[in-house]
Amino acid sequence: MKTPLLTATAVALLALTACQQKSETTTVANDTTVANTTTVSTAPIELPPAIKSEGSFRCHGDNSLVKVTFFEAKKDGTMTASVASPVDASPVTLSGEAGKPMTADGGWALSGTDKSFDLTQPGKAKQNCSK
Repeated sequence: MKTPLLTATAVALLALTACQQKSETTTVANDTTVANTTTVSTAPIELPPAIKSEGSFRCHGDNSLVKVTFFEAKKDGTMTASVASPVDASPVTLSGEAGKPMTADGGWALSGTDKSFDLTQPGKAKQNCSK
C-alpha cells in the first residue's frame, strides 16, 4: 500500500520539476518627473457660524408663516439670520451689526430677538412675528 502512494508522489514531483519556470523582467523608462505642488495655507480656516435657534414664526400683520434660522454672532460681531417666506421658498440671508436691524437686498429687514421680531419683506408692510 505504501508503494503506490510513494510512486504517485514521485510522479507528481517529477511532473512539477518538468515545468519550465521562466521569469521575464520588463524595464520601463520613466523620464517624467512630477513636481510636488502641495500648498500649505497659512491663513486660519474660519468655520461658518453655529445655529443659535430655528423655528417657524407667525407674522401678525397678514397671518403668514415664516421660517427663520438665527445664527451665532461672528467674530466681528455681525449677526446673521436666514428667512424663508413662505416656508417652502428659498431662504434669504440677512445680516447686520449687533443692535442694528439685519438687512438684505430687495427691502428685507429684521430686528428683534429669536423669540419675537419685526420683519419687513419686499412688497409688504413691517409686521411683528412671534412663535
